[in-house]
Amino acid sequence: MTVSLPAPAPTMDAAITAYRSYVSGKLHTLTGQVLALKASIGNNDLDTARRQWLDAQLTWQRVGAAYGSFGELGTAINGLPSGLPKGVADPAFTGLHRIEYGLHHGQGPAELTAVAAKLHADVTALHKQLPELEIAGMDMPLRCHEILEDSLRDNLSGNNDQGSGMALALTSADLDGTRVALALMTTLVDRLAPGYTAKVSATLDRFGHSLSRTRTQGGTTAGDWPTWGSLPLAGRQPVTGSLGAALEALAYIPALFSTDD
Repeated sequence: MTVSLPAPAPTMDAAITAYRSYVSGKLHTLTGQVLALKASIGNNDLDTARRQWLDAQLTWQRVGAAYGSFGELGTAINGLPSGLPKGVADPAFTGLHRIEYGLHHGQGPAELTAVAAKLHADVTALHKQLPELEIAGMDMPLRCHEILEDSLRDNLSGNNDQGSGMALALTSADLDGTRVALALMTTLVDRLAPGYTAKVSATLDRFGHSLSRTRTQGGTTAGDWPTWGSLPLAGRQPVTGSLGAALEALAYIPALFSTDD
């Protein structure tokens, strides 16, 4: 999937406004995807539901909700069982990853219909609250770095995986979200470090190329990504190496805007 990049924003307020609009569009898409997912689960069409779950999860990754940036609703939509008293059986484990777990561990309508209904309600609520949700000025340069930092910490470590094995697919969607954040910040970054976003974009291109080389030959759908665990070491090393280089380049962006001595 090719994500349409927004025009560079001339001010930080404009970047926040444009990012909010971008997120609103993604949440609108996600609302429809979750509604379709809920219907497939209710009809016990679990093969379709697994495909729909992945599409919905990728949309959420493209939102760029790094490091709990959407609070309790973000956790409800995309939280993990780690740290919960009952783990995957804990009632507080909800949202996309709870559905992922169920769909890949033999669960069906009895266990997942209510989870899907809650997910739909939570996504709808976040979309409704988005216009009033505070986004601090420093959040935008941080987001340029933190989205892919989350990918390294959670996707490629296996921490996020609840049975699908789709770490590479999720990481690719995180790359899309990073490109959007960087595009919005281009003018602001290049004022402080002329030409720097071109350098960062080149590292992102190299990372994207390393990801695409892992994909099933000619694959164009979300499910054409191999599982991370199935890749040999020689296949994983270019991905982690190019991701490290991208993160090193991206880390300079929040530093440009830092007011710390």
